Amino acid sequence: MAQHGHLRLGRTAGLVGAAVGLAAAGTAVGVAVTRTATARVRAGQLAGQRGEDGRPVEDVPVNQLRREDPLGSGRRAADRTVVVRADDGVALTVEEVGPTDAPLTVVFVHGYALSMASWTFQRRDLGEQLATANGHRPTARLVFYDQRGHGASGRGAAERSTIDQLAADLESVLTARVPRGPVVLVGHSMGGMTVLALAQRRPELFGTRVAGVALVSTSSGNLGDLDFGLPTLLTRVRATVLPVAVWTMRRRPGLAEVTRRLAKDVVSAVTWSMSFASTGVDPALGRYVDAMIAGTPVDVVAEFYPAIAGLDVSGAIEPLCRVPTVVLTGDADKLIPKAHSERIRTRLEESGEGTVEYVAVPDAGHLVPLEHPGQVTDVLAGLIRRVAAGQRPAG
Repeated sequence: MAQHGHLRLGRTAGLVGAAVGLAAAGTAVGVAVTRTATARVRAGQLAGQRGEDGRPVEDVPVNQLRREDPLGSGRRAADRTVVVRADDGVALTVEEVGPTDAPLTVVFVHGYALSMASWTFQRRDLGEQLATANGHRPTARLVFYDQRGHGASGRGAAERSTIDQLAADLESVLTARVPRGPVVLVGHSMGGMTVLALAQRRPELFGTRVAGVALVSTSSGNLGDLDFGLPTLLTRVRATVLPVAVWTMRRRPGLAEVTRRLAKDVVSAVTWSMSFASTGVDPALGRYVDAMIAGTPVDVVAEFYPAIAGLDVSGAIEPLCRVPTVVLTGDADKLIPKAHSERIRTRLEESGEGTVEYVAVPDAGHLVPLEHPGQVTDVLAGLIRRVAAGQRPAG
């Protein structure tokens, strides 16, 4: 009996360890938020999962799931929603704000374990400032899409969960929705890595089609040894637990989902610590983060984690020298410390070509577009206006 008790205790400890590892993996290098991730993930992916009221998740009213959106009814609705097929047939959901004949298009690329809704503040404010006819022709069209395996987009084969495939997906979106005219690319976290991978994959696009870039809280590589701001002892624990958690998420996703629900308070606390740095964050924003994590399949988190940890897109720097580039980060980012953004800035400046604007937002963590949305929006608006002005005919 004692032996069985030890086995049960060991199994329980393993589940808790996997939950902590899941929290680290789920927040590492880019967890953010979505208003309706759970509602919009395909019903087949949610089969068998139930909400707190006992009903299947897919039956929970959409309005109930949208309550966590910090903008509520003030969120900017899409002018158009379309589906773009990736090169392997995966369906990518795209939403657009602004007219299709705008002189400039801005494409927003979200990060790891989030969705296009992580740009909810920028979508509302830039939509009003730049994509709406306020007595003049709109400056830009805004294009948002869910990366494969995230939000409302489809899932591909596990072996295609790579940053290079995400870059190919971005190229598919550009080909289908922006076949002509200048483009500004804005990427947060894994979305920034996607933009960098596109620059490495298709450098000839930069300075021709791509007229500007914003890299928010991202990195060009060397992410495998991050300590996430943890003490040395906990970092060693994480290094032991995380491989087990990733294996569990990939091989036994049902068990990992149960574990995540049982340990949701632990996951929420870890997420909050790693995502935000300021003390005045609205608790509603924390619930928004939790809603996102609850709506992201654990096997998607596991499939992409190795690609992020092994990232190397250092060859992308040269193409970015041809266009105005913004590098923005939170000065207290624990997930991708600002040193990664500083490294990108330094390499751009050392090239002696192009222009780079570096912004470290004070008192900000990894989810800076949500934690300090006004500052991020102002920086992006400045970049978009500069690029738009450069595209106008002289005289």
